[in-house]
Amino acid sequence: MASAPTVDRVFASVYDIPTDAPEADGTLAWDKTTVVVVEVEAAGKRGLGYTYSAVAAAQLATGILSEAIHGVDALAIPTAHRNMVRAVRNVGRPGLVATAISAIDAALWDLKGKLLGQPLAALLGPVREEVPVYGSGGFTNYSERRLQEQLTDWVEEGIRWVKMKVGSDPEADTSRVAAARRVIGDVGLFVDANGAYSRKQALDMAACFAEHGVAYFEEPVSSDDLAGLSLVRESCPRGMQVAAGEYGYDSWAQKSRVRGLLRKDTCHETQTFSTMAMRA
Repeated sequence: MASAPTVDRVFASVYDIPTDAPEADGTLAWDKTTVVVVEVEAAGKRGLGYTYSAVAAAQLATGILSEAIHGVDALAIPTAHRNMVRAVRNVGRPGLVATAISAIDAALWDLKGKLLGQPLAALLGPVREEVPVYGSGGFTNYSERRLQEQLTDWVEEGIRWVKMKVGSDPEADTSRVAAARRVIGDVGLFVDANGAYSRKQALDMAACFAEHGVAYFEEPVSSDDLAGLSLVRESCPRGMQVAAGEYGYDSWAQKSRVRGLLRKDTCHETQTFSTMAMRA
């Protein structure tokens, strides 16, 4: 029986991708995105993963994390993940470290598919043949005209849901949402405050947004404010979904947010909780 291929080396590259113009959401502004691309090699094959992070994530990937998975069975991804988590005990797992781990995780799955000669979708087992997508942008520093142009372009491409940023200027948000609705017709409209609102402010905005058919409200308050998330979820208009947890970097954080958001069963049966465990 042939021996299992083992992880030989981890490579990392860092790219600063400039935006076509300055962008902003409810709590941050930027003019570039730093992408860390990680490759994991075994048996002459390389798997690729990436994350949005900082240069230090690349250093972690090729340093302490590379050492943790060197020589590990490349097909035994849970073992590699366990080794990485153990290795960063004194470094601190959330945030920067978690983004580096996520990039390696993704690369290991890609590598496994290549080693076995299978596309990753087949390896994991597909649930459906296609996945609906939504266009995400509508940054808060955009003029209403630019906002409308971006959303219109997506709709004309056949995208049936669009998401825009809110929260930088709450007094202007209702007008911006109304402007978006005027050009997208009956396409689904989502908003993302990135935690910019206070609890009562979020509830007031939810009521205003509902008048324009907003069906999905992401991070109305900080994801760390579990009581506030629960309040918004319980009190927002019927049919409006509430999402949070984008920066929950591990299973403990995700479970805590789920408990905080869903700890009371209310009449909002249509509410859902959407998370991304890592920033990969």
